[in-house]
Amino acid sequence: MFDGIMLGLSTVLDWNNLLYVIVGCFVGTFIGMLPGLGPITAIALMIPITYSIGADSGMILMAGVYYGAIFGGSTSSILINAPGVAGTVASSFDGYPLAKQGHAGKALAIAAYSSFIGGTVGAILLMVAAPLLAKVSLSFQSPDYVVLMFLG
Repeated sequence: MFDGIMLGLSTVLDWNNLLYVIVGCFVGTFIGMLPGLGPITAIALMIPITYSIGADSGMILMAGVYYGAIFGGSTSSILINAPGVAGTVASSFDGYPLAKQGHAGKALAIAAYSSFIGGTVGAILLMVAAPLLAKVSLSFQSPDYVVLMFLG
């Protein structure tokens, strides 16, 4: 398990891939700030670019775009009370009144910190739980698929 984690870290920490994730975060944040355009639209717009780069770099670019678009959606929700997607509606409940009181920077900082911490914790939990979930999914039989289909 740890050799796979180290291989993944060596791939992610390559200079080209770090550049792709930074560019992806900036592009995703810009697209996510536009009301009505969310992470799915941002990823769809970036797909043609991923054809010219490798598969691992393309996935890293799209992950950066996704996380940037999530944060960008909270930015428009806080500043102009126009949530782009359903996930950023909660940001407008407290963020927009703070922005009207002159504390927009504080609200944006809270959104940035919570987005970073949530994404990091989620990625770590996925990294730990993925091998366990893979073992469980390989043991599925036909009745299990039917139950999964009906219960979601």
